Amino acid sequence: MKHVKRIFCVALAAFLGFACIVRADAKDDAKARRRARRAQIEQMVEKGEAAEGGNGYLEAKASVSADKQALVKAENSDRKIGYEAIAKETGMALADVQRQAAAAIRRIRASKK
Repeated sequence: MKHVKRIFCVALAAFLGFACIVRADAKDDAKARRRARRAQIEQMVEKGEAAEGGNGYLEAKASVSADKQALVKAENSDRKIGYEAIAKETGMALADVQRQAAAAIRRIRASKK
């Protein structure tokens, strides 16, 4: 019985280690995708085609093209990956991470004006 328990513990540790690596990869991949589309997002915000919401996510205006809507959706999906990772790493509530991110984004955008 001890042998089975030991094997189970080793298998569980291996699985959790793999899950952490996958999560880190997802966070890094999301960060890279956000960096790649940053200029497009900045341009949309400057043109008034999108705006930052109070919840840390980008909001596209209803009049923008389907391509730009998809860009906003992809950006928000990647932001969510980052916010969830930060919440898990820090023990903060996801909503608190999102609010803090929204405030930081507003400060950065205001400083560029």
